[in-house]
Order: sequence, then C-alpha cells, then structure tokens
Amino acid sequence: MANIVELREMSDAKLEEMLENGREEMFNLRFQLASARLEDYSRLKAVRREIAQLETVLNMRQLAIETAVASENLVSALAGKEWEASARYSYEDSGWQVTFVDGSGNEVATALVNLNKKRPHSRRQSKKAGQSQRIVAAEVAG
Repeated sequence: MANIVELREMSDAKLEEMLENGREEMFNLRFQLASARLEDYSRLKAVRREIAQLETVLNMRQLAIETAVASENLVSALAGKEWEASARYSYEDSGWQVTFVDGSGNEVATALVNLNKKRPHSRRQSKKAGQSQRIVAAEVAG
C-alpha cells in the first residue's frame, strides 16, 4: 500500500480501482475468517486501514471541490458554463489546489482551499463565517 503522499498524487480512477480491490480483499478475508481458514489476522486491520485512507483522500478531494464551488468569487465565473474540477494537494501551500476547466480544456478558475481550518457547527456560526474562511485564494482566469 502506498503512503498518504503517494495516494494524494494518484488519479481518481486509480484510487477508485484500489478502493474496489481493497473492498474485495476485505470481503474475502471476512469470508475466510467466518469459515476458520484465515491464517493472517493482522491483514484484516491493514486492509481496513488501506480502505479508510483511500476513502479519506477521495472525500477530501470532493469536499475541496464543493467548498471552492461555494466561493462567492467563483460562482459568477462558473455560472452558465460547462466545467469540470480537479483537486490535488499542494504541500507548499498546505491546501487543496482546485482547478476548474471548461469543455474545451481551457482553465476557467483556480482556488486554494485549506480544509484544516475549523468549520462552524451551528447555523448561526455558519451564517456569520460562511465557507469563505476555508478558501485561502481564488482566481478567475481570463
């Protein structure tokens, strides 16, 4: 299994494939456990951890994209356009670099999202702060 740095650099398709393989292996291990044929019990914990790491990276990418889309600066730039977003972790900036491209492959906007900042938990706090505090920088191309 790759470490978290390598996982963050992989594509979504590769991560999804690894996640599917991990879930299949977990099913097989549970089946062996139930039929008393499991030899290496520590493999259960290792596979469960691998699955959790893969799901975490995929969910953090999705959350970074959703947070960037909610930005006031980017809403107007993305309105009425076909776009796709991709997120990668930038260690220099300690945040997720989200890039929006249109159907022809031209860059529409970019945003740097820091998901480590504290999120507001109540409705009152979220109305005050909004999502903007998690967005470090947003830039519209063109």
